[in-house]
Amino acid sequence: MATAGKPQNDSDVSHNTNSSKTYNDAVKLGLIPKDYLNGEPHVNIHETLSSVKPVFILETDLFGEVKPSPDQFLTHLELYNSIDSCIPKSHLKGLQRVRGMWRIYPDSDNDRVTLITKKIIVRNKLINVYSTNPKSSEYSSLLYLRVRVKDVPCSADDGQILRAIENEGKCTVHKLNRERLRVDGLLTECQTGDRILFCDPLEKPLPRFIRIGKYRATVFHKDQMPSTNENLVCNKCFQNGHRFRDCQNDWVCKQCKLPGHKQADCPSFEAQNKESNSMPHENEPKKQQLFSK
Repeated sequence: MATAGKPQNDSDVSHNTNSSKTYNDAVKLGLIPKDYLNGEPHVNIHETLSSVKPVFILETDLFGEVKPSPDQFLTHLELYNSIDSCIPKSHLKGLQRVRGMWRIYPDSDNDRVTLITKKIIVRNKLINVYSTNPKSSEYSSLLYLRVRVKDVPCSADDGQILRAIENEGKCTVHKLNRERLRVDGLLTECQTGDRILFCDPLEKPLPRFIRIGKYRATVFHKDQMPSTNENLVCNKCFQNGHRFRDCQNDWVCKQCKLPGHKQADCPSFEAQNKESNSMPHENEPKKQQLFSK
């Protein structure tokens, strides 16, 4: 008489009479790793992240410096769906939140570059994507030079600005942000038009003015040399190389080009004014003819 026992599971290797064959078949099918039974710690290869470096976003770029209420917290599901507008969400390997900062693990280097360049739209806001941890000392150190570009319309292409700085400075730009107006300590959606770039240290400072397309951009960065004085013309002595406020020369007349007096005190200028005042006006003969009639 057969005793009622525990139902045997054909997929259970330990209860299968032909365990060696079943195990080999499972290994061939990829269901069991080859080292599953050697006694060493087992790691599921399907749960390990790829070697692609993560990218980062900051919640302060979304909420500003104001702490959000619990119902406003950014969740994993919301960020997961938001990233789908930039890259397919199926290409994500992981999303991790650590004290207001998110680590985003993409599937490939191409997806990583796409996230950095296109950024992410969360709650109708364009959120910056950082290539390195923005809270680390490495990011805030002097490894990157901060460059401000002004006088370029908001409608201009950022890629054109990036390429102009890279070509002029012979460097690599790692990040380009559009500056937004801050009111009472809170970040608004209003852009100032300035672009903030983070690039490698420069061998030579960038010029103060750079031609970007049809625009004449003004560039500022740390340790930048002042603009060249060759094109400066003094309004006091009319010599090149300095401004009026730095001029130590005597006044030069704009009328006669002689030093020692201004144009208003120039005898030739006064004589010219008297001559012009003594000449009859063009309409005066016509008026005289009308009155004579």
